[in-house]
Order: sequence, then C-alpha cells, then structure tokens
Amino acid sequence: MSRALVPKDAKIYVELGTKYPTEVDYDPFIPFEILWVITNGKLHRKFLWVTIRKTGINVADGTPFNFHTSYHTDGTFHWKIKDHKTTFDKRPPLHNINEPVIIQTASTSITDGSLDRFGLTNFEGRLVDKILYLDNRMLPDWIYYHVWAVPPFRHGDVPLHTDNPAHIHIITHTNPWIEVIIYENGKRK
Repeated sequence: MSRALVPKDAKIYVELGTKYPTEVDYDPFIPFEILWVITNGKLHRKFLWVTIRKTGINVADGTPFNFHTSYHTDGTFHWKIKDHKTTFDKRPPLHNINEPVIIQTASTSITDGSLDRFGLTNFEGRLVDKILYLDNRMLPDWIYYHVWAVPPFRHGDVPLHTDNPAHIHIITHTNPWIEVIIYENGKRK
C-alpha cells in the first residue's frame, strides 16, 4: 500500500474533531482501462479510451484520425495521428507531477455519418474496468474533450470552459488520477 499526499487546500470531507490528513493509504489499480463508447442506438463505436499501465498512460480515440497520446512514467511524451508520430520535450515524471497535466484534447463530430467513418469496429462488450456510454441522439453534433493526469485530490485545479455544458469524469482508481471532460459544442438535438 502506498501513500498519497493530501494538499492543504484540497476540499475534502473531514469529520468534526478529526485531524485534517496529510496523507492517506492509496492502492491504485494497474493495469486500468476505461472506455467511452458513442452509440446511436444501433452502432456502438469505441470513441475514447484511457489505459494506465506500469509504463504510463495511453489515450486513444476511435475517430477517423486515430489520435493516440502516450505519457510514460519517465516523462517521455508523444502523440500519433495515423502514421505521423511527434515526440515532445520531456515532461515531469508521471508519478511526480504536482499539478494537473493535459494529456490529450480534440474536437470531433459524433453524427451518425461520422460514426460510420470511425476507425475502429463496433464495440462488442470486451472486458474493461469501466465503460461509459454517450448517446449521440441526446448530444450536439460536435463534442470537444480534454484528458488530464491529476495528482490525487487536485481535480478541482483543472480549468473548465464554462461556455458549454460539460460531462466530467474523475477516475481515482489510478495514480495520478485521470480527469476526462467532454464538452458539448453547440445545441443539443
């Protein structure tokens, strides 16, 4: 069991008469995989998935661009779109980040026609740790997303765009935590 530091300004529930903790027991899951699926009631397309392994965090999307980002534990950071790979300057080692770090961000169309062009096959219920479904019949034609690596208890430090409604998913089974924000771009149908 490892320990996670609790920032002094973290907004956590503390029972009356109990000392504010400086650390807590923390045993993150490795490997851990969470998947977002977009459906229109007939198709179930893999849209976005985050995999955490001992080697780092991988984020991929199933859109026609097949955008993929890797943030390795040593701080190596790169992304790929189709066959083009770009490596960036090293970031802080993943387990030593002291503030939220954006891993991937993109806008995409989620219309029925767009789902037909997604690069991955229909999702058939393979085993993953968590699955979240987005129904494109209840959303605008476009969405914009951010995937963040967040030190434990620092999820409130992630900046939010307040122009559009957002779906916020915070995964605390990992270290660092993962925060995924999916913004609705435009009016709902």
